[in-house]
Amino acid sequence: MKGYEILEKTLNTLKLGPVFGNPGTTEIPMLRGIKDYYLTLHDSIALGMADGYAQYNDCASTVNLHSLPGLGNAMSFVNTAKWNRSPVVITAGQQDTRHLVYDPLLSGDLIHTVSGLVKYSYEIKNPSDIPVAFRRAKAIALTPPRGPVFISIPMDIMDYDAEIPDPRDVHINFSYSDSEAIKEIVDRINSSKRPALVFGYEIDLYDAYKEAVEFAGKLGVEVYSEPLASRGTFNTDDEHYNGDLLPASTLMNLKFLNNDLIVFIGGDITFYPYLPSSPFPGKDVIFIGTDISDKTGDSYIINPKVFLREAVKSIRRKGEFHKPRDFLYANKIARERLTMGVDYVLYNARKIFSDYTVVDEAISASETVRATFGYSHNKYFTAKSGQLGWATAASLGIGIKNPRTLVIIGDGAFMYTIQGLWTAKRYHIPVKFIVLNNGGYNILKSYSKSYYPDMEHKDYFDLKLDVASAAAGFGVETMTASGNLEELKWLHEGNEPKVLIVNSEKTVEKMFL
Repeated sequence: MKGYEILEKTLNTLKLGPVFGNPGTTEIPMLRGIKDYYLTLHDSIALGMADGYAQYNDCASTVNLHSLPGLGNAMSFVNTAKWNRSPVVITAGQQDTRHLVYDPLLSGDLIHTVSGLVKYSYEIKNPSDIPVAFRRAKAIALTPPRGPVFISIPMDIMDYDAEIPDPRDVHINFSYSDSEAIKEIVDRINSSKRPALVFGYEIDLYDAYKEAVEFAGKLGVEVYSEPLASRGTFNTDDEHYNGDLLPASTLMNLKFLNNDLIVFIGGDITFYPYLPSSPFPGKDVIFIGTDISDKTGDSYIINPKVFLREAVKSIRRKGEFHKPRDFLYANKIARERLTMGVDYVLYNARKIFSDYTVVDEAISASETVRATFGYSHNKYFTAKSGQLGWATAASLGIGIKNPRTLVIIGDGAFMYTIQGLWTAKRYHIPVKFIVLNNGGYNILKSYSKSYYPDMEHKDYFDLKLDVASAAAGFGVETMTASGNLEELKWLHEGNEPKVLIVNSEKTVEKMFL
């Protein structure tokens, strides 16, 4: 059996299809047996599609990049897959091994190029390596904490012969549990005076929303989301939900001034920007989950769904927290109608797209996106790494299986991977886009406003983009919204990709200290 035939059989057995990619000459030999292939116009978009597909479908996915140049093009997306804990099996073609000694064009040290961002990397040495390497790659990618892996495939290996046994698929047990540890944690909670809960992305990963709400309800205390979660964390409509933590130590410490115990479940802490105070001084801090960094506090490696299901039987009520009603919200929506404020736009969008999965890259408006649309299982995704261009690509991967996918994105971010619209059009992926066009990089203006006020009005923070023409140039239906946002109904209709541009409020909010 030829190497490319072994590869085809291995991918089929391991359920590592479809393949997302932008191939070059070094990839042609390996693609001869691949039938389910999504073409993108840039390697980075292929990686982003694989990321979104893996997260939404709770599986490992496969991306095919073009040698060293293609891997270089996709590096920021590899980094995001690492931060998002996305189980992506990344492949790239390597030059023919018979003349690597001469450093031919398109050759390079692929393993070391990507080594700091992946959990496992290997370069195929002979065709019999293929089933073992890919099986290991899938298993390691899916083992918590999940993340991307990498396999380099020299092009000449695809034409060598080998006999291999039938490959077997991977099965991983995620039910990490420890009854004594659960009892110990419950005792610490029951002994505390005023605990607080912080839920993280693993609530969505393990679909533990029901268990989280029951646990919080019985405990009766305030609930927060981990800072900069890559996906949903808790039912935001629940009466115990008190908002997202901001990624700054001082701001988090202020939230927990009156708490003696902070319990992170399925999440961790992320910091940005720098502030001099250390996190949670004088507090008892517990982290429970399968992805824990040990930055502070005590860690317990337990599946959060299992923990919540067992611990709720023994915890005692500790408070009577109910989030206050926001009586000013309706007035704010009404005031923003004339200026096309973000709250007004998103309030109207939610009325029509409430049952859609939201892929968020609004950046300066992300806090409002999360607060407006809320969290539930597989209903919110964003790039934890802070990169731009991810949402368009990831939404295409999600949209393959989920026809109800909505991207909310800023004008600057949209232009990073706008060529993804070509892939959406070609494969009839019905993703809908709301582009919030505020005419500039407002997140940079806001940061400058707080820390470097002399930088806020630099001309390179302003954009003058004809977003409508750019989007329409890829053959995707595009409209610009009027003041009453009636075009949202048009955006909702049909089973093809569409883009709606909203010329939104340009005021720069002070989002940082």
